[in-house]
Amino acid sequence: MANNKIQCFTCNKEKITYPCKGCSKEFCLIHLTEHRQILTDELNHITNEYNEFKQRIYEQKQNPENFSLLEQINRWERNSIEIIQQKAEDCREILIEYLPTVVNDIEMKFNDLNEQIKQIYAENDFNEINLNYLKNQLIEITQELNNPTNISIKEDSQPFINEISIFLSKRLNFNEWKQSAITVVGGNGQGQNLDQLDHPFGIFIDKKKTIFIADLWNHRIVEWKYNAKEGQIIAGGNGNG
Repeated sequence: MANNKIQCFTCNKEKITYPCKGCSKEFCLIHLTEHRQILTDELNHITNEYNEFKQRIYEQKQNPENFSLLEQINRWERNSIEIIQQKAEDCREILIEYLPTVVNDIEMKFNDLNEQIKQIYAENDFNEINLNYLKNQLIEITQELNNPTNISIKEDSQPFINEISIFLSKRLNFNEWKQSAITVVGGNGQGQNLDQLDHPFGIFIDKKKTIFIADLWNHRIVEWKYNAKEGQIIAGGNGNG
């Protein structure tokens, strides 16, 4: 009797085998069943991953703010804000520490001016020149208190935070406006006929390309279907009211 047995790839025993066209290996019936089960399990695993990825795409479309690149932008924003806040806090501390010195200097000038005023009252000897001098001194002291001349804030033109930009490897295709326009509604002069408008104020276009127009001075809403020669009144048209 002819021997038609071939060695099984799994058990290495000579048995009646069956080929797997996918891997070109020979399996006995028992191990062919096991091999098919392994393939089925792998298919189920791939299907589960596919469904999970499909769910991720759906969630991404519903919540684009969760996109990983957006998170990078958010993280850059948070870090930059922290750097700016820390820089502002450092400057505030320096200013708060130095301000008493500025105020003391201004107070000394004010006290000196106050003594001059007392002396003028005591001697009762003054004229317009003295009064103008006192006014100007008080103005200068007030301005110095509001904007001290020996301390200021300088903004550096060089950024101290890392700037970010978006680079697209593939440009998005946006529909360009056609250079030459066509008339789709009206075009027959001002009037109240169905092929005319009088001061149209608002417009809306639905998915069927039907145009709805608020025909202001005709007191009506007119519907113009796609490629129509005249409109149809769907509201108003009976005068103001």
